[in-house]
Amino acid sequence: MNTVIFDLGGVLVDFHPYEGMKNMGFSDETAEAFMEGIFSGFWEECDSIVYEPDEIRRVFKDRLPGYEREVDILWDKLPMITGMRPYAMEWIESLKARGMKLYVLSNFGNVAFDINSQVYEFLPLMDGKVISYELGITKPDRRIYEALFQKYDIDPKQAVFIDDRRENVDGAIAAGMKGILFESYEQAKEELGRLMQQHFSMG
Repeated sequence: MNTVIFDLGGVLVDFHPYEGMKNMGFSDETAEAFMEGIFSGFWEECDSIVYEPDEIRRVFKDRLPGYEREVDILWDKLPMITGMRPYAMEWIESLKARGMKLYVLSNFGNVAFDINSQVYEFLPLMDGKVISYELGITKPDRRIYEALFQKYDIDPKQAVFIDDRRENVDGAIAAGMKGILFESYEQAKEELGRLMQQHFSMG
């Protein structure tokens, strides 16, 4: 095994829209309206669509009439709903030091990724990435895993995928990889360590 593929949200980065909106100064009522109108499903629908920055703001405003000012605040301060997890850099750097190839495979809308990725300091250390909006396909569609394999000449038998959603891990396994369901950093790091140990002992 020579390749580790990471999901972003829930694994290497946090996604906390309600807390982030409260920190932006939104009232409980406003934050709850956004959670219901945007973050209860529509946010994920945007992961497979390419929007211009002004267009996504218009779409959000259409879904939340009366909250136009807050929509602009949300997009102006979007990194407040995310952030790197404390262990992310250490984990990535330690795997790079062991000679592993590292990739990102994540469901993410284009405008949100362009903004939020600026605070993900580990991204330059990665050997590559495939983000759902680029293909119009989201995990666990088999085609998105295969697109990553093809783009970077990855042998799925030599790769493990780490994600916090069971359906996405199952999709990776169906595509030929090993999979780890992320429940905590300690648990996932231990499982990954065991897989790497098995590989190197067999080699």
